[in-house]
Amino acid sequence: MADTLLKPIPKINGFSLHRPQLLPTFLFLGLVLAVSLFIVWSRLQVVNLDYDISRLESELRALGQQTQQLRLEAASLSRPDRIEALARRDLGLRFPTSRQIIPVR
Repeated sequence: MADTLLKPIPKINGFSLHRPQLLPTFLFLGLVLAVSLFIVWSRLQVVNLDYDISRLESELRALGQQTQQLRLEAASLSRPDRIEALARRDLGLRFPTSRQIIPVR
């Protein structure tokens, strides 16, 4: 019954025509498409990573500037003359008299 559904392949000038094998062609086209998509995806990943690196470098520069600013502020806050002025003004401290000093031997 299956033989009756298929028509016989005609012959032209002694050559027999055959049905084309499309599977290898489609497999090749699928492979080319997959490789092309992979190349595009990898290039997009490179571009995205480049943007991430640029953003992180700018954050690093900003944090470096902030660190320098905080070190300068810490140095100015720990000056002995400033600490002495705060102790006298806010805490009411003063230098000890000679009678308050007890030498330790």
